[in-house]
Amino acid sequence: MVHDTLPTTGQVMAVVGLPAAPLRRFVLDYRGYRMSLDRPRRRLEVPTDVVTVALAFEGTMRLTDAVSPAPAVSFGSIAAGLRRTATIAEHAGALHGLAVSLTPQGAFRAFGPVAGELGGQWAEAGEVLGPRLDRLAARLADAPTWRARFALLDGYFTALLADGPVWEPDVVWAWHQLRRSRGLVPVRALVEGTGWSRRRLEQRFREQLGLAPKQAAGILRLQRTLRLLTAPDGRSARAADLAALCGYYDQSHLDRTFRGMVGCSPREFLASRRAAAAAATAATGLEPVDRIVGRITSAVLDADRS
Repeated sequence: MVHDTLPTTGQVMAVVGLPAAPLRRFVLDYRGYRMSLDRPRRRLEVPTDVVTVALAFEGTMRLTDAVSPAPAVSFGSIAAGLRRTATIAEHAGALHGLAVSLTPQGAFRAFGPVAGELGGQWAEAGEVLGPRLDRLAARLADAPTWRARFALLDGYFTALLADGPVWEPDVVWAWHQLRRSRGLVPVRALVEGTGWSRRRLEQRFREQLGLAPKQAAGILRLQRTLRLLTAPDGRSARAADLAALCGYYDQSHLDRTFRGMVGCSPREFLASRRAAAAAATAATGLEPVDRIVGRITSAVLDADRS
């Protein structure tokens, strides 16, 4: 059992919990965190095929788009739908809360059409997911241990998922094809397979996932690219081979697409991750780089970088 004790200055406590077995088709994991750092922390969060609900007990997060910078927006608890572009997230150093990672299908079943409306957006979680979530957040903050918090989340999502809305079967099929092919299946094949028009397919995807099929495919291709680039032997692979394997015309196409989604080049992204890993070997107080098991999600940025 992990007790929720305050870390000393310069430290981070992070705890990962698996949901109850019946939930795992829809809920990927729970991640508790408590940070007490002596300076701000900035993270680059890349697009993934995961919907995130982060419930804050202490501290706020400032978010801005990494590709099309605009004034940062501050949130306590956050609901974040699927996004095609990366996010820069910054906190002042003290942060306490937990995050829930859901599949897009799980988010729709738990929260209904609002899950689709979150596509491409961040929102204050209580405002879009309802007062029941605010009440849950208060109970979670009062719970004595992370294990008790994860049990509360199991109960909350068991009730939501029991009778929530479900994706249309053709959306389920099309999403499976996209995931199975890692984003390489052509949209026209999805149109032919569903028997829908391209317009209807896009409409249903936007309503139930929050993005069009082509955008969702781009996220899946990006994730495969990141997994290969960050694999132990990934940097030794020929760039042209990597580009072709991940569905890009050539290395230039990969670089342009990567920059258009992440806001930096693959080389710069990997350099940030290597720098964070090197710093972690020399000091405490660095949270795990990736916030979702099995996905490449993040690069920790220097707080002084503009």
